[in-house]
Amino acid sequence: MVKDEQKWIKLFDKFKKDELGGRIRFCLIDLENYIKSRLGGVSAYQAVGGYKNLYQFLKKLEADQKIRVIKSSDFNQRQPRLKKRWQLIRVQSSGWTDKEILKLSRQLDLSYYLKRSDQQTEELKQKLFKLTNFLAGKNEREWVSREERSLELFADEKFLSQAAGKKLLSNLKLSLDDLKAQQYNHLFVYWTLEPNQINNILIMENHSAFIGAKKALAAGLNIFNLDFDTVIYGQGKKIIRSFSFLEELIGVEVGKKGRELENSKKVLRQRQQKIEELNIYYAGDLDPEGLAIYKSLNNNYPDFEIKLLGEYYRLLLEKSERFYPFQKQQNKNQQVLVEVLTELEAEGYAELGSELKRAWENDLRLPQELVTVEVYKKYFT
Repeated sequence: MVKDEQKWIKLFDKFKKDELGGRIRFCLIDLENYIKSRLGGVSAYQAVGGYKNLYQFLKKLEADQKIRVIKSSDFNQRQPRLKKRWQLIRVQSSGWTDKEILKLSRQLDLSYYLKRSDQQTEELKQKLFKLTNFLAGKNEREWVSREERSLELFADEKFLSQAAGKKLLSNLKLSLDDLKAQQYNHLFVYWTLEPNQINNILIMENHSAFIGAKKALAAGLNIFNLDFDTVIYGQGKKIIRSFSFLEELIGVEVGKKGRELENSKKVLRQRQQKIEELNIYYAGDLDPEGLAIYKSLNNNYPDFEIKLLGEYYRLLLEKSERFYPFQKQQNKNQQVLVEVLTELEAEGYAELGSELKRAWENDLRLPQELVTVEVYKKYFT
């Protein structure tokens, strides 16, 4: 019997996606090292059964005809013995029906797949129907970032930037333009309505979210009714190092050595006054790493009062039909969770805190790409 079988199945599926791509052959040692890494080290690996459980898991996959050994491979030197090299067994597709092909062909060029019936899988068919539904109504849609459209169509904000997503578009003779999606270069650090009048600041963790908020403010929308005049692109963890540029942006400086004491005090008073006039909010992915960035930002810049934008996360929940699994292993700092839950409860977001706690415990997340410029227009026009 395989201990924690569902966890091992998820780990194996992630290994196939992250490490194998389109390949079917793999080495036992690569799989074992990947599982150790994903779990957090040798101790965590042993806690879920270690090599003994790996042996039982592979034997079950073999019995279920999902993998098979490569006969020419040597055995390892451990007990019980396993072959060093294995390969996946691909399920042969029965192909799509004529009716399905006709429906898909109304919006898509299927010539590539009509010549390759073995690739006419159920999983691909579902992706293509998503695409056809979008293309049928795309004239009514707004231009968004590549990541936002990728999440909408494929439930993975990174799919269109990866080899598999690019290959799919190539096979269908589609481009990002056909999806009204744009790959934004990271040119902006911040955007403001009026450089000489900065008061209400929104920090966005991700580039797509920054672009969406910028577009909304430029269109005159008062998003979240907080009169934001400035949006800062956090660039993930980079904001923790770069946030000090805000002092230059608002025109303050710390007294330098060599100045007279009284003059230094005056500069510091002016600085503090300007800082106190700022309203700064942070919004990122609803996941452990996004929230850890927020707490690190607070801890590194105690002079600034930076708040979590609770209404933004509430909107993420409202717009999402489901939570998404982690794209990679995330470091869960329980102190971050406790502090964020305390803040949310104090600000009247206890229900949001409960959803966050549930997602945290089940390795689930909500990416920022759920809130697009279309969402802003719907809620704040």
